[in-house]
Amino acid sequence: MTRSARGTKGYSSRPLALTVAGQRVGGLVYVPGSATAASPAPLVVCCHGMDGSHLRVAPVAQRLAAQGAVAVCFDFRGGGGAASQGKAEDMSVLTELADLEGVLAQVSRWDVVDATRVALFGVSLGGAVAALAAARHPSQVSALALWYPALGLAEDLRSRFPTLAAVPQRYEHRGTVLGRAYAADAWDLDVYAEVAAYRRPVLIIHGDQDRSVPLTSSQRAVRAFPDAELVTVPGAGHGFGDERWERAVGRTVEFLRWNEVLD
Repeated sequence: MTRSARGTKGYSSRPLALTVAGQRVGGLVYVPGSATAASPAPLVVCCHGMDGSHLRVAPVAQRLAAQGAVAVCFDFRGGGGAASQGKAEDMSVLTELADLEGVLAQVSRWDVVDATRVALFGVSLGGAVAALAAARHPSQVSALALWYPALGLAEDLRSRFPTLAAVPQRYEHRGTVLGRAYAADAWDLDVYAEVAAYRRPVLIIHGDQDRSVPLTSSQRAVRAFPDAELVTVPGAGHGFGDERWERAVGRTVEFLRWNEVLD
């Protein structure tokens, strides 16, 4: 891996350019100045939410890089960002899972990465994708940090449509136009059952005024994960701003330090 010149904040940045399933996956990589082949750094892969982009989680990635991690944020194919290829109507939680698995597999081989210290961070739908990846690769993912994860995506769909056959080829879901592939892949997916296989530490941070993904979703998640902690943010909706964001980032860094992902 080649790096750009070191920045004034103790880390450098460079574009991410990978291929997953024959399509471009792009984003940004932040590398601490201390990371070398002789002294590799821990890795944190950051996942954005539905109809977002890597820029939504880039500030978190920057904070993690400043704390000594190689931090990667990327656009899911068809997930809303322009850095990756793919069509929105082809996107689903399983295509996003394939994206994350592909990124994780390739980035973990970089010489500046310590592949024994890997964490995933995800928000909203990206949180569900990160949780599934951790559950399916528990030996590779040392810790999992989630903000308002949309783990109940199957229940959301079934509450809107009586059957999978009733889902149209294109439809709007909370302001985002999706294809039937999204519903087909999510319909019978029990994320809560799958995450029970992940026995390593999990941090969940969720606002108690979230209208998009209710707090009860994360309360259920804490019961499903064998080793999880839920931090509730009073007054916060689906997303954190200003002081709430700072507290959430600080708690996330503390969690990763406590679990020895970060030094």
